[in-house]
Amino acid sequence: MTRPIRQPDLLVTFALTAFSSECTSKLVRSGYRPTCNVRADCWSSAHHEFFGEGMVATGERCLAEVSLLTPEAYPHSLWIGRLLDVGEDPVIVGQAEIVQIFNPLLETTENPPH
Repeated sequence: MTRPIRQPDLLVTFALTAFSSECTSKLVRSGYRPTCNVRADCWSSAHHEFFGEGMVATGERCLAEVSLLTPEAYPHSLWIGRLLDVGEDPVIVGQAEIVQIFNPLLETTENPPH
């Protein structure tokens, strides 16, 4: 899929944990658009651009730039180190750990929960 025109919102370490429907290793490439749980009550579509070879397989981790669909809908809800579940509805397929927040609207100004 085409990369969004605007700058990415996040830099994450993405870990793919799911297998394909045939129970073999799953492979996702740059342009991948799963959903992420940005709040307990809110999942957002997200565009992933993977570093390196531009792909990640089951059991691997990779840095990725993430562009969220509507970041203005969940302001001040993210922090460095937060783990986001990544899903292909209704299945959780991996996790993304926030390494850097590029969009200041998303970063919480309060102490994150521990």
